[in-house]
This record gives sequence, structure tokens and C-alpha cells, in this order.
Amino acid sequence: MPVVFTVLVCMGVLMLAHWVTRQRGFPGRESFFLLHMASFWWLAAASLEMAAQGSSCKMFWASMAWPGIVGLPTFWAVFLWQYVNSERKPLPLSQVAVFAVVPVLVWLLALSNPWHGLFYTPDTAPASDLPGAPLNYRHGPLFYATAIYEYAFVLFCLAVVIKAAVQSRGVHRRHYLAFVLVTLLPWGANLSYVFGDVQLFGFDPTPFCFAFTLLAFSWLIVGVRLFDLLPVARHLLLQELLDPVLVVDTQHRVLEANPAACRLADKKEQQQGVPLSEWPVYGQALEALLQQPLSANQDRLLTLDNPVRHFEVSCRAIERATRNGSSLLGQMLYLRDVTQRHLSERKLAEALAVSEDRLRTISSLHERLQEQALRDPLTGLYNRRYLDEFFDRELARSQREKKPLALALIDLDHFKALNDAHGHLVGDDVLVLVAQLLSDALRSTDAVFRIGGEEFLLILPGVGPEEARQRLERICVQLAITPVVTRNGPQRVTLSAGMACWPAQGEFLEDLLQIADAALYEAKRSGRNKVCGMDTASSKDLS
Repeated sequence: MPVVFTVLVCMGVLMLAHWVTRQRGFPGRESFFLLHMASFWWLAAASLEMAAQGSSCKMFWASMAWPGIVGLPTFWAVFLWQYVNSERKPLPLSQVAVFAVVPVLVWLLALSNPWHGLFYTPDTAPASDLPGAPLNYRHGPLFYATAIYEYAFVLFCLAVVIKAAVQSRGVHRRHYLAFVLVTLLPWGANLSYVFGDVQLFGFDPTPFCFAFTLLAFSWLIVGVRLFDLLPVARHLLLQELLDPVLVVDTQHRVLEANPAACRLADKKEQQQGVPLSEWPVYGQALEALLQQPLSANQDRLLTLDNPVRHFEVSCRAIERATRNGSSLLGQMLYLRDVTQRHLSERKLAEALAVSEDRLRTISSLHERLQEQALRDPLTGLYNRRYLDEFFDRELARSQREKKPLALALIDLDHFKALNDAHGHLVGDDVLVLVAQLLSDALRSTDAVFRIGGEEFLLILPGVGPEEARQRLERICVQLAITPVVTRNGPQRVTLSAGMACWPAQGEFLEDLLQIADAALYEAKRSGRNKVCGMDTASSKDLS
């Protein structure tokens, strides 16, 4: 039964080594695999020693176990150093060969023990006269020298792990303390065997304890998902970052918080497993941000009060590769302090808003000034500055649409006498009211300009000579029969008008103005208060 049990343990260690090679990579994985091989060698030699019947055969297999016995603590120390320092680079074959020198040398010395007796003394003998009885080993000086060599590696292992535990906090510390425990267990069994002669099946219990230890290590490193999320080396950048960093699992429980994140939460030490919504100061706001329907790698803005601070939150998924793709383990939340940048952007936005408001004000003033420059300040009508632009636009339209265009010069009769008799203020009142009458009598497409003291110009797009005459005559009659109310009482005012039409009487504005001016002069000469057109014969007295 002891042999069967030992063989089963050997097979378990071999299967465990195969399983480790198929898992997600971790620091020191190759040296961890060599650990399994050394343990397998030791257990295999132990099972053969148990199965052997003769004393010399048992002594041979005991000597064959020494490569595993010495190689196990050697690669144990290499593995722990790589794991604690996050060294993922595989060991070069040259270094593996160097570490294997002493195990091979000890192996040769053990095999040559019958010639020198320095490993096992001649007092080594079977425990009883029964067939296959275990041997009571009596150790020589080379055995104890080898034991000292092994215990030096054990002390190195403990120093590495204890230092990592002291420098770590929270889940790191618990993890490394578990490493210390599983390291002490097999070596405690070995010490009890060497100095207390404690045996299992009449054999050294150390390799059986190592089999359990390897299983525990594998579970701690690969089987616990929590450790897939967290860095295990104290020197990692996470601890040195000036910005807060949180690591949460899929249930949004805080598994890790760097010192900056603890300081922001007014916490001296982090607490693993706390729901993010219960994390002090900013946990609830951060949880609300994570609930927003944004993409996994999109940045969010977190704002805190008292004092006001702004953080740009970057969410990065932590995944583990699987055969079917990848599985989500959690998220890393990186809070980058952008308070100064945010304040600068807000000040810049405010400055831009003020600039835009000023620009709108300036544009409005410019438009108003431009409008004022084109209008007569007394009557509000367009002045001569706008005449060329308006006429060119309407002329182009008339040419495209092949429609006529009428133009009329209007002058108030005896306006100078009215000014002399009643004063210029009354004259201004008359000009304002006449301008209003002219504006009310026009269509939206027409335009009226004040081009002189009491002289006005009408442009009537799309209007032929006859229609233009009729409209001007109605204006002339309406003004003649309507008293103009001024500050000195009602005044009777009449007008005279001279017409010109495009294209019959000219192609350009200057030509049409000359024709209209001549017609106006004829209206004045023939008695005023009338409209004159193309020739004097077509003028009509409206008095």
C-alpha cells in the first residue's frame, strides 16, 4: 500500500506539472515546472526504494533520489525569487546547467558511497528481519554538508517571501504569508526526519509534503482568480503612480487601491472586497460613471467637491485568455487629475464666449453703421450711396426676366418758399411725412431714395411706362389732397415728377436720370403738380 500510494502521488505530481504548463503564464513558470520534475524524481526513487526487497537495492534507489532532493530546494529558491520580482523571462539553459551542477555532483557522491561511506555509514541496516523492511539510515558528513547546502536555499526562500510579505499590504501580504506557510511545511517535516527520525512508511516524509506544497502553490498562483487581477511585486508601477488607481472585479468590489487612491478617499490603508459604491469620498460617483452606457475604453469625467477637483477616469478591462477567447476578470480604473486643465479649458471657453459676444456686438454695430451710412438720417430712406448697388441688381434681374423697369424723379413744389415762410423745422416735418407717404404707396420690390434736399427718386422694377404713370399720378393726387400736419399746423404740399423707362429710354442709370430730370424740368415749367413722361406731349396736369 505505501508503494501504491507513493506511485499515485508521483502520477499526481506529473499531471500537476503538465497542467501548469497549459495555464496562463505567470512569473517563474519554467522554474516552477522544474520544481515538479525534481519532486517527481524524488518520489519515483522513493517508491522504487519501498518496492525493493534487498538492502543493497534500497540503498541504490536512495542514492538515485539525490538529484531530486538537491534540485528541489534549488529551483524552489529560483522560482520564488522570479515570482516575487515578477520576472517572466525563462531561465537560459546555461543557468539551468549551473544550478544542476551541485545536484549531479551530490548524486555521484551518493552513488559512490559503497567506496567511501561518507553519505551513509556502515551502521545503516534494515529496521527488522522482515523481507523488504525499511532501512535505518546512519548519515555521514557528506549528508550533513548537503543538508546545510539545502537549508541555505530554504533560508533564502523564506527571506525572499517574508520580505515581500512585510513590504506588501492587504491581499498581497496574505498571499505571501501563505507562501511562507507552504514553504515551512515540507522543511519542517525534513528537519523532523533528520534530527527526530520521524518517518512515513519507514521513509523520509519530505517528498510527500512537497507534493502537497506544490499543489497548494499551484492553487494560489493559477487557481485563485483574484490573483489574476493583481500585481504581486511591490516594486510595480501601480504603487508608484501619483494618480489614483483602483482595481475592481466583475461585481465592482475594490480589490486593490494604490496609495494615491487611498489618500483621495481619506483612508490610511486599503480594504479589499469593499463595494465600489461604499468606497469613501468618490466611490458612489465613480460607480455612477461606470453605469453610464459608454464603451469599455472610453474616458469619463469625475468631479469632486470640497475642494473642487476633476478627474478623467480611464476604464481598462482585465481579461484572461482562454481556449474559447477571453473571460473578463475585472477592470482597472485610472483617475487622472485634470483639474488645472479643466479650469484652463473653462476659462478659455468663457473667454471665447465673451469674444464671440463682443464679435456679435461689433458685427451688429457694423451692420447698423452700414445701414445708417446707406440711409438718410432725417427720413430713413435710402440715400444716393445705395442707389448704384440697388439699380444694378434690379437691372440684372430685369434683363434676365425680360421685364421693363421704370424710374421717376420727384421734387416738392415751392419747398424753398415753405422753408422761408415757416422755417426749416417745418420743412423737415414735410420731408418726413412725404417720405412716409411715398414708402406706403410702394410695393416691397420698389425702392425710394432721397437724393437731394427735397428731391426723391423712385425705382419701380417690372413696371412699364403706362403703369408707372398711373401709380405716380395717384401719389401726386393723394399728396395734393392730403394736408401735411406739421408743428405749425397743416400745410398744402404738391409734387412734380419726371419719368424714364428702361430699355426704351436708356441702358444705364445715368442715361435714365438725364431723361427723368428733363421730364421733371418740363413738369415744373408747365405748371407743377403733374407727372411728365417720355415727352412733353404725354404730360398731364393734375391740378
